[in-house]
Amino acid sequence: MKYLAALRDQGSIPFDEFEHKNAVVSDVPRGIAARWTLTALRVISFVSLWVAILTAAFLILSHAIPLVIGRPLPLSVKSAVPLIAIGISYVSLVLTLPRTPGQLLVGVLMGLAFVFWGAEQFLNDRALASFIDDCVVFLFVVDLSIVVRQNFRECVSKRRLRKACPPVRKTIES
Repeated sequence: MKYLAALRDQGSIPFDEFEHKNAVVSDVPRGIAARWTLTALRVISFVSLWVAILTAAFLILSHAIPLVIGRPLPLSVKSAVPLIAIGISYVSLVLTLPRTPGQLLVGVLMGLAFVFWGAEQFLNDRALASFIDDCVVFLFVVDLSIVVRQNFRECVSKRRLRKACPPVRKTIES
């Protein structure tokens, strides 16, 4: 939590575009059930992160080892597994961090995009898989458009500040 507070003080916390001056973001969960829920979500996030990392590493090795030994490995894993696992990890993490409702929505949608992207690899129905692909593209476009909009907003405010030519700050010595 101290890390998030430091990021907030520096003005570099993700999803700043949803910050409102009067938004209340609670750092402390209330009650035993909330604490247990946060702990469970953090454990899910941690475990699924490592599942994603290990299965992604296995995927790389399963393609590299046959080049060295000359025969395929007896076990294979679809690339959907790390995508689903990292999506679950991200959604679980976003749900445990202090967020405004807008930040929470964007974070959950981004995590779901990865889960959908992985899940569609298991589908046999091409029409449904195509629909899910379109949903994933939509979620990525929405997320990146928010990032681009925020960067434009920052550039405009910096440009306005330069054009305004604020007076030089005076010190005691001057």
